[in-house]
Amino acid sequence: MSSQQKSKFFKDVKHYFWDHPYLFKIYVDQVIRRCVSDQEAVEILKACHYGPTGGHHGLNYTAKKVFDLGFYWLSIYCDAQDLVKNYNVCQRQGKISQRDEMPQNSIQAFRTAYKTPIGCTPYKLVYGKACHLAIELEHKALKNVNFDMKTAGEHRKVQINELNELHDQAYKNSLIYKEKTKRLHDSKIKNLVFNVGDRVLLFNSRLKVFSGKLKSRWSRPFTISQVYPYGTVEFSQPDGPNFKVNGHRVKQYFGEDVPKLVVLDLRTFLRDH
Repeated sequence: MSSQQKSKFFKDVKHYFWDHPYLFKIYVDQVIRRCVSDQEAVEILKACHYGPTGGHHGLNYTAKKVFDLGFYWLSIYCDAQDLVKNYNVCQRQGKISQRDEMPQNSIQAFRTAYKTPIGCTPYKLVYGKACHLAIELEHKALKNVNFDMKTAGEHRKVQINELNELHDQAYKNSLIYKEKTKRLHDSKIKNLVFNVGDRVLLFNSRLKVFSGKLKSRWSRPFTISQVYPYGTVEFSQPDGPNFKVNGHRVKQYFGEDVPKLVVLDLRTFLRDH
């Protein structure tokens, strides 16, 4: 695992503990839930959706019933969405309206624009839902406020649980996007071939950030004394010992500097002639 993956693993493992033969997680609402997977998770979802006490509810309520029963797995909301969407009775009885099929985000600001690396909008990553602009003049809605703290608190816990799953999905999408970007970058790297005796210039990485405006980042020409596998080359210099560098910091040197332009002094030229 990379250092970033290790850091995320040790950050997440604090919320889990093992009590043989089950794995449990302490969730944000301080309720301990048993972790399930594979076929057991599918059976729990089926029982919560179209079992004797199911009710054929939608995505959020089905996932909430799973949490209330004390179970947990990473992709509860995704699995519940697939189950509800693919269930035969639900497909025949209900039809998705055109409004639900339309884009929910307004591409007018950075936070509401779809980002390919994370697979969603930054607004949704923070608040757990799409951003809807205020259109009260076009659509009149009845406003009501829920003053029941217990009901509002339970609803907020469900939203936080869904937000954690959304964060995990965005993290996976960002890793996939970085791998694709890396492959694209590596495919465009030209393979440089160096031979013993070639004269090359060395890139000074210390001047990459703190360099003068007109200061060159390439050091004097060196002579290659030996070429190693995997891109490592060895330099020889007349006033010091040999040293090795990475081939990515080296480029070919094709000759000496262009001679300076000689400006004739007219008084000297006329006197000599």
